[in-house]
Amino acid sequence: MSDRFVLIVVAVLAIVAGAVAQRWLSAGAADWQGPESVFPDLSGSPVRLSDERSEVLLLNFWASWCEPCREEMPVLDGLHAEFGPRGLRVVGLALEDRDAIAAFLRQLPVGYRILVGERGGDALAARLGNAGGGLPFTVAFDSRGRVLATFLGPQTRSGFLAAIEPRLAPSR
Repeated sequence: MSDRFVLIVVAVLAIVAGAVAQRWLSAGAADWQGPESVFPDLSGSPVRLSDERSEVLLLNFWASWCEPCREEMPVLDGLHAEFGPRGLRVVGLALEDRDAIAAFLRQLPVGYRILVGERGGDALAARLGNAGGGLPFTVAFDSRGRVLATFLGPQTRSGFLAAIEPRLAPSR
């Protein structure tokens, strides 16, 4: 075999391997049906909501001035801590500016990710079924981004669990 032939075969195999790897790596992302929105975290780094998916993603729209939101946050934090190992991810999307959010979280810290939704968060909530803009508003997504349930107003632990627990991985 000539050296040129070997180089061509190696190049073709590399191209095919690259295409197969790309298809394999993007297979999970291709089936995401949830929002493709990007919001900054508190440090200003952009976060794509589709990258936050898990067995169940609870996307909670809230604001620090919303008393029912503040009452619900410990419930969400408890669920995050207890059911995170079973595939629950909680993301809070605050509908206000970063400074107000940071000041509030110094008083009431939570263990789940908080994003800044002052630009576009309300529009996303409306697209997900909250046309009236009430808070808190939470959407539960499955691992493919399909809406499992929506919750308007503060929820209890049992209220959330009724909708999401069947989708979580079994306890170990």
